[in-house]
Amino acid sequence: MRRFRIGYRLVLLSLVVSAGSLFTVIFQTGSMPPTGLRSRVTRWWHSGIARSLGISIRVYGTPRKDNTLFISNHISSFDIAAVGSILPVHFLSKQEVKHWPVIGWLATRAGTIYIPRGGKDAAINANQNMADILQRDHNVLLFAEGTTTDGSVKRFHSRLVQSAVDSNSHVQPVAIRYPDPNGGLTHPAALHIDDMSFTETFNRLLKATDLVVEIYFGEVISAADKTRTELARHAETEVRKLLNQL
Repeated sequence: MRRFRIGYRLVLLSLVVSAGSLFTVIFQTGSMPPTGLRSRVTRWWHSGIARSLGISIRVYGTPRKDNTLFISNHISSFDIAAVGSILPVHFLSKQEVKHWPVIGWLATRAGTIYIPRGGKDAAINANQNMADILQRDHNVLLFAEGTTTDGSVKRFHSRLVQSAVDSNSHVQPVAIRYPDPNGGLTHPAALHIDDMSFTETFNRLLKATDLVVEIYFGEVISAADKTRTELARHAETEVRKLLNQL
């Protein structure tokens, strides 16, 4: 039964990736507007990945529609597909993803913003790119912990939140959780921590049963007259509240 489930998921996933690649060639040009055909196609593609892997997505609260910097905790490599199935949003990712086979190309065409590790001007350039996108009334999602965790929220870094201040946009916290049916903090199949490879993480997701991701949208605040530190602390506090970690 397990082999049949894995084989079935692989077939579905192959079909979704093939269709998504074709739609990407036709529709995607490196931008992700909050409405329109391009955003619907991308949301469909992310939803298809979730369905192929048998992962249920539950949403609580209402996301703001445009000109919003969404600030989230980060647990799994699947976080992007989960959020992307709900929001038409530009993701901020490490530079290495750009060079991953297929995935890097799809991410770039969908408007992903890349930031190199350790570059002197990396944060400055990323902030400028994010601010430019927000000023076009598009959305950006920032994983403010700077790394994946076991579900326990770490301190939100404020450096890249400057983009919301510079663009005079809004900030909305997003809390992500993968409930563990055995009572742990996070479902083990969702974890992507330490030195886990993408292949290892993918295999865990592929084999998982009863995997659910819960996405909570918190209180929206304007970046006007606020510092990046104030915005980051608001987002972190809201995410902790939503996940009952205060």
